Order: sequence, then structure tokens, then C-alpha cells
Amino acid sequence: MKTIEELELLKQGMIEQLPQDMLNIMESSLSDMLSKKLDSHALQHGDIAPNFSLISTENQEINLYKLLENKPVVISFFRGSWCPFCVKELEHFESNLKLIQQEKNMHFIAISPQKSEISAQLKKEKSLSINILSDVENQVANKFGLVFTLPENVRELYKCLGAYLPDFNGDDSYKLPIPATYLIGQDKKIHFAYVNVNYMERADISALINSLD
Repeated sequence: MKTIEELELLKQGMIEQLPQDMLNIMESSLSDMLSKKLDSHALQHGDIAPNFSLISTENQEINLYKLLENKPVVISFFRGSWCPFCVKELEHFESNLKLIQQEKNMHFIAISPQKSEISAQLKKEKSLSINILSDVENQVANKFGLVFTLPENVRELYKCLGAYLPDFNGDDSYKLPIPATYLIGQDKKIHFAYVNVNYMERADISALINSLD
């Protein structure tokens, strides 16, 4: 099943399970975010990707430009393990990891503002081998123009659903990255960019893979 199809099933399940008042808050918030065009400052195709160094769940320092010395890099920015849409996307990346890394000869890294130990737990629970990096206070996501502040009414909603973000991210800023997928070439330019304020929609991985040719 394609990523888009599984995400649609998740969305339908959410609609069926959550009370209408919660759905109304989520719909209103998403509509507001879309109207504000929060993705207008995000880096896009043709832009130069900024360098960064982050620590992985294995406590290794990963530097973008170092990785680019030997092959291109696919980067997935995700909100956190509390987001079922993010988790489903990561599972799809995992299932295509051999194709991306070996056949297409690319590095793959996922980046989230959540604490490293929480990402490590996610990897264990979902049997993920992908490299997840901890972007403390969204410093790297900010360089890519992806950061926004979650509205207060949505903060309370997420808390009711078990996603108290200060516990996940280690700060009370309530800042999150817009979900995004990038392919960075060895020339440091962005060759593929998918940035969508609607967190229930993600790039079709086949489109990314086709762009690797």
C-alpha cells in the first residue's frame, strides 16, 4: 500500500474515533495555518542547504556536509513519535531504506525536535534502523524555514491525546517543524523538496525515489 493510501486510512480512523469538538479544533487550526502560508519561508528546490551537526540516537555526531562528501542525502523532518502520520511515514522510509541507501546510493536521516531517548524508544518499538537525529529547540529546522508555534487551543488538545510536548521536546516553546522531505545533492543544492503545512499529507515516496535517478 502506498504512503498516501495509508495516511488516508489514518485520517479516516481519526475522524471516526475522535469527538466532534476535537475534530473541529483540529480542522480550524489547520485551516488557519494554511491561510497564514507558514511554509512560505521554507527552503525549496534549487536552494543551498545549510550545514548542520546533530546527535543521533546512537550518540554519534552527524554533519550534513561530511555526509555529502561521498553521496547525496535524503532528509525527513518530522514532528515527533506522538504524531501517527509521522510514524507511518517513517515506517515507509524504513521499508524503502535498502532502495534509497544501496540501490540509489544515498544517505537517509530523519530529524525531530523530540529528545533523543524518545526517538530511541520509537526505533525500538517500531523496529526502525533509520538514523534519527535530535534537533534541540528546532535549530536546524529553523535554518530550513520550517518552524512554527503551535496554537494554545491545539496544545491542550494534544495534551488530552497524550502528546504533552514539553515532555517530548524538553522545552515549553511549543515550536514544531512543518513536515518536510528534502534531497540534497553533493553540490549542496536541494534537488527535491516537499513541504506541506497539512501534517496529514506527505510526499509520495515513489516521487522522491524517481527524483534520485
